[in-house]
Amino acid sequence: MAKIPYLVRRKNVFYFRLVVPPELRKSLNAREIIRSLKTENRHEATHQALKLAAHYKAALHDLKAGKAQQVSHLIQPEPQSAPSVAPPADLTVQVKSSAPLLSAVIADFLSRYDQNNKVTLAKLNTTMPIFLELVGDRQVGGILQAHINTFFDEVQRLPPHAGNSKKYEGMTLREIIAANTGECISAGTFKTTYRALVSIFLNWAAIHYQDQGFPTLSVQGAVYRGERSRGINKQRAALPGELQKLFRHPKMQKYAGNPETAHYCWLPLIGLHTGARINEVTQLNPQTDIAQDEKTGIWFFAFTDEGEAAEGVEKSIKTESSRRVVPVHTRLIELGFLNYVERIKTGGHKQIFPQWKPRYGKASIDAKIWFTNYIDSIGLKDETPGARLSGYHAFRHTFITHGLNNKIAGVFAITGHEVGEVEGFGKLSKVAAGYWSRNRTDNLVELKETIERFDFGIEFFKPA
Repeated sequence: MAKIPYLVRRKNVFYFRLVVPPELRKSLNAREIIRSLKTENRHEATHQALKLAAHYKAALHDLKAGKAQQVSHLIQPEPQSAPSVAPPADLTVQVKSSAPLLSAVIADFLSRYDQNNKVTLAKLNTTMPIFLELVGDRQVGGILQAHINTFFDEVQRLPPHAGNSKKYEGMTLREIIAANTGECISAGTFKTTYRALVSIFLNWAAIHYQDQGFPTLSVQGAVYRGERSRGINKQRAALPGELQKLFRHPKMQKYAGNPETAHYCWLPLIGLHTGARINEVTQLNPQTDIAQDEKTGIWFFAFTDEGEAAEGVEKSIKTESSRRVVPVHTRLIELGFLNYVERIKTGGHKQIFPQWKPRYGKASIDAKIWFTNYIDSIGLKDETPGARLSGYHAFRHTFITHGLNNKIAGVFAITGHEVGEVEGFGKLSKVAAGYWSRNRTDNLVELKETIERFDFGIEFFKPA
């Protein structure tokens, strides 16, 4: 998770923080402005921080230009009873001839973007603060094409997953870039995330803020010059012997014998028998997302970004086709999975694995770290470029590979991949697919037939 400008976290609460320019510190008797945002939600805090930045920086600009006499009372510690994080009224005054700051335009863009498009919105909430920090929070009339080109030159030199590495904790993005001597983001991430999302913003801003000086800018000059080969981090399917080692290791046997560590067993078991992504699994709400179909009696997982989530969890899916139901494999039921679910439900939990506390809106972060450390500790981790066995995503490759090798029809309906052909209908155009109505559980019987054909030949330990 990338560092968000103006945003700091204390315990579980987010705060707005703005460094006062050196020339104003004496008159304000302060080095920084800090305000509690009174929220633990990262996306909500990002919106508020960007709005506060626009207001405060405009006020500091007025003070510097002599258009305001004093704002020192506004930077004192916020009273505990303060009902809102909105800045006082006299901070909202801006010179009419001045173009808005980039932070204000970004905040407006994020608040007006389609809130139902949660997948893209989540990516925008992460990408736009990076864009802001590298371009600089300048008045939009002063943004040049050169700033955009420089942004793309710099962002492609970021290391992958920099925000999750303690190595870069507390560093600015440019400091991270300068310190990175290893891998950089991939060409795919550069193109489908940074280039695509910045293009959406620039086009929107040019339309909505044209009269206020936002220039017409382009991403056409954004060229990836990195050295990472396509697919260098791609994971492979686990071999039968590797699966035996993973599930029959003494560590796993120990986890299975204790109800307090049963989640260490269920996480990989679900991954192997569904091919689901780790975030899809860990964000499951046992109260609503694991259910029994009334008509067929089939138990199923509902992998979705809809419905109630546990506190601190912001449900998300990768693509529209990722929103799906997957029958619970009989093997999981035989191992006692429904009993485990009932135990978690009875405890009032809304997260399938409550032991892994959410971070940054995700239920998967600590689970992902644990699983990576587990396969490393038992000697299974393989860092071969382009054929890694280094994380939970290997189950997805294993599931698909097993299905294709054994000619199991319907594999991609289970994994949530886009398919252009539906049995009985042939190939469907995107338009035709949009008119084809089917309830999410209509095909449970055929999905159940598909899932039951998966047999990995392993004698799993039964979790307590």
